[in-house]
Amino acid sequence: MRRLPYILWTTAILGAAYLLLRLVLLSTTGGATLFPDAWQFLDPLGLIASDGERLHFTLAIHAALTLGLIVLGVRRARDAGWNPWTSALMALPVVRLFVFTALAVVPSERHTDALDLPKSTWLDRIIPRSRKGSAVAAILLTVALVLPLGFLNVRWLEAYGLALFIGLPFLLGALSVYLFNYHTAHSLNRSIGVAMLAVTFTFLLILVLALEGLMCLAMAAPIAYGIAFTGALIGHALSRNIHSRAPAMTLLVFLTPALMAFEAANNGREPLFKVVSSVRVNAPAQAVWNELIAFSRMEAPDELLFRAGISYPVEARIVGTGVGACRYCQFNTGPFVEPITTWDEPNLLAFDVADDPPPLTELSFYDHIDAPHVDGFFRSRRGQFKLTEEPDGRILLEGTTWYTHDIWPAWYWRLWSDAILHRIHGRVLEHIRLKSERSDRTMEKPLVG
Repeated sequence: MRRLPYILWTTAILGAAYLLLRLVLLSTTGGATLFPDAWQFLDPLGLIASDGERLHFTLAIHAALTLGLIVLGVRRARDAGWNPWTSALMALPVVRLFVFTALAVVPSERHTDALDLPKSTWLDRIIPRSRKGSAVAAILLTVALVLPLGFLNVRWLEAYGLALFIGLPFLLGALSVYLFNYHTAHSLNRSIGVAMLAVTFTFLLILVLALEGLMCLAMAAPIAYGIAFTGALIGHALSRNIHSRAPAMTLLVFLTPALMAFEAANNGREPLFKVVSSVRVNAPAQAVWNELIAFSRMEAPDELLFRAGISYPVEARIVGTGVGACRYCQFNTGPFVEPITTWDEPNLLAFDVADDPPPLTELSFYDHIDAPHVDGFFRSRRGQFKLTEEPDGRILLEGTTWYTHDIWPAWYWRLWSDAILHRIHGRVLEHIRLKSERSDRTMEKPLVG
């Protein structure tokens, strides 16, 4: 399949799928606007957080879309002389934009045309021809471009989104491999190694320049290295076609700032996530209730997660009783202010979160790091404790938190935030369990003398 038919067919599939998605949203939600529907179109894996008909229909649309894009990509890749398996990258959200751009530009293997541009002479001069020299130059030049873009995205646009966690890692992988193979064709394994070194060097600079802490970089590493790997595959494929690699790579370089601008102009709605943790308590419901509304001070945690900087609960106190009372759950970074919305003693305690402290303290060589995501990007919205008596007399104590975060892709960062909240819940619930059971045993102990 030549370029023009590929572009036309792909555009037609994207347009049809987008219209179907809007019709589904219109029928299931009662209304649909241009954005953030397009966010779901860019990142369909985020729909996993949805439920009901909306989830089923939208996932079906995206599954059909993905299959069609892969089939077209296979035919286009063969025509361009690429490995057909490269088209499988069209299944990845956002990455498919970069793959489509590359496939739309590279000519057929059998001919060239007006899109072909000569090599840039300044790259000829600054990229060494030796393997080690070209690797070092490729990494330095790529990081010199990507790091300022990341700084602009985070510090000026204050966005932690698809451009930051997918666009920039993809560019790190694709551009570093493209430059590494600029003079001499290297093996795919060596090219991938250069891409991974580019990501590692970028992370080290971010840490040294106090742009982020070690904990956040560790959480971002899996997706960054994974997306850089896909970029390396495309960069390696482009480097094999000397007639079209310059215009194709140029478009890939400009695609990331374009994605940054799109995100800045069209903020996606923050999805509301729910995390439920539970523990069984061998004590009466009233004893459990008395502990959970205002639990005593806990010992400092020895878990690596909390020692690495994630904030953790210390104690809780309550002012007043019934609906309208206010509970203060003290974390090591500050208090959660929790106005009580439901007081069903001793069955259910529900509350909103009027104010919450920073979710973590950055782990770094420096005393303080001013990372924008620490303030306001992760918000706890409401919570509750539910007590249910089981047939064996024990109490099932469930702790639930509803939260939002403005960090994308939402499906990836939810893996981390859910796991962290389960650990926080576990710390609180286990403390309540121990105190309730100890209190119950003390009350049952007979007086002597």
